[in-house]
Amino acid sequence: MAAHVRYLIDTNIWSHLVRRSNASLVQRFSKLRSDQVCLSMVVRGELEVGFLKGDQSPQRREALDHIVTTCEALEIDQDVAVLYASVRTHLEAAGTPIGRNDTWIAAEALHHKLVLVTDNLAEFKRVPGLKVENWL
Repeated sequence: MAAHVRYLIDTNIWSHLVRRSNASLVQRFSKLRSDQVCLSMVVRGELEVGFLKGDQSPQRREALDHIVTTCEALEIDQDVAVLYASVRTHLEAAGTPIGRNDTWIAAEALHHKLVLVTDNLAEFKRVPGLKVENWL
């Protein structure tokens, strides 16, 4: 049996999905198995900030809780931290740095060999070896 592709979903994609603002995105997610979708704790933090600063409805809380309970939660360990440092110093030396949170997310995707699904291709395409897709 061939290995299936696994994805790390960026904050901006989760936000569209929670709002159900893109029908093709909702349909694409409905075809994924839960073991194909990973959640970065950096992304979770960003989602929680969005909740606290914006729509704090019970429906929004329920949607966020569903994400947390149905996705594989990734941990930032020593290997990810070392990779973060490598990616960050490489991008800074090249004069093409990306945001700190995005650097952590990229390091997680690289370490776990995940495809990063994001609406921020311009930044993430600067990271060597990172596979990125935009489902919007």
